[in-house]
Amino acid sequence: MMDFKGLLERAKEAARSVAQEAEKRLEELKEKLDQDKDGRPDVVEKALQEAEKALKEAQSRLAELDQDKDGLPDSLKEISERAKKAAEAAKAKAEEAARLLKERLGKGGEA
Repeated sequence: MMDFKGLLERAKEAARSVAQEAEKRLEELKEKLDQDKDGRPDVVEKALQEAEKALKEAQSRLAELDQDKDGLPDSLKEISERAKKAAEAAKAKAEEAARLLKERLGKGGEA
């Protein structure tokens, strides 16, 4: 029975020692990952900073492209307006061509 108690005590001590060593290594790892000691891993902070920088650059670029601040780049609106005018002109020409063709066919049938 004495041997069992001694074995149990040694096992408990080994478990405590392993747990302490694991805690120590975990703390060392945390310190390496968080050099500025603010509670957040530095690599995560850097990634967030880069994402914020990219977002600001994108917002700035959009502001440059959208001078009237309606949410659409001005050049897209200009292209859209030109396409609409071109479509209207093409429609008008097609209608005129159809009218002329109808007139010619009508005259030819009368003669």
